[in-house]
Amino acid sequence: MDTSEVRLDWLRAFLAVVETGGFTAAAARLHLSQPALHTQVKQLAGWAGPLYRFEGRTLRLTPRGHEVEVLAREVLGAVDRFVARAAGQVATVPVLSAGRALQLYVLAHALRGWSGPLSLRTEDREATIEAVRSGRAHLGLTSLLEADPELDGTRVLEVGQVAIVPEHDPLAQRRHIRARALAGRPLILPPAGRTHRATLAAALGGDLHVAVEVDGWELMTHYASLGLGLTVVNAYVPTPPGTVAVPVVDLPRLQVHLIKRRAAPRIAEVAALEAHVRKHLAQGTGGTTRRTS
Repeated sequence: MDTSEVRLDWLRAFLAVVETGGFTAAAARLHLSQPALHTQVKQLAGWAGPLYRFEGRTLRLTPRGHEVEVLAREVLGAVDRFVARAAGQVATVPVLSAGRALQLYVLAHALRGWSGPLSLRTEDREATIEAVRSGRAHLGLTSLLEADPELDGTRVLEVGQVAIVPEHDPLAQRRHIRARALAGRPLILPPAGRTHRATLAAALGGDLHVAVEVDGWELMTHYASLGLGLTVVNAYVPTPPGTVAVPVVDLPRLQVHLIKRRAAPRIAEVAALEAHVRKHLAQGTGGTTRRTS
């Protein structure tokens, strides 16, 4: 493989296909004809190896395609930073991915005082991890269920889970409860297949009564405040008026990590954002910091 054979326009063409999910939209973004775009991506594949396949209409990257996506982002990012600095412009806008609830109730506080440019992606845990792996995001704020060899992470917050119950409910008088106290009670839960719901089902031994199925901490606590049922959320989620948050002591504690790709090049703007978020999360939320891998 000769490095002199690869061209920047091939890399830009491939990234456009990856980001838009197909050749039609990518060609429109780059103002190219589809035959010209196909030629560029085909030439890149001739240099690097098979990059993708289609499953129906969905484009799926091969393992080699994932590697080339990361390479393309690194190479093009370095070129773009060089050009921006030469023009006296901001070299890099840091991209951080996190879920909606983490952004609302955790990250928003940590970003106070940040004065630089910033791009935020709202994605669930799986999408956040993939965004950081691929280089689409420089940083991610999410829970890690297990160590990932491609990522470096710093634990910035650890919180328990709480039951949101009406203030007149007998459980509201308890200092804490065990999950079994919710057995048979009408619950507001995320859709089937979500880790949170599966954890509760296991803790209740299958005695799970779903009153409302809805996605998102805000909606779950909102419907609990309307009396449609009880719900269980992470302790950083605000308690709605008319309800009480009761710690559930035997449910797993959530460990939130600030993650980045292990082999990512050091970028000054990203390093500054990482340091700012780590500092303010540790100070503002009582989180602990610990290196993980």
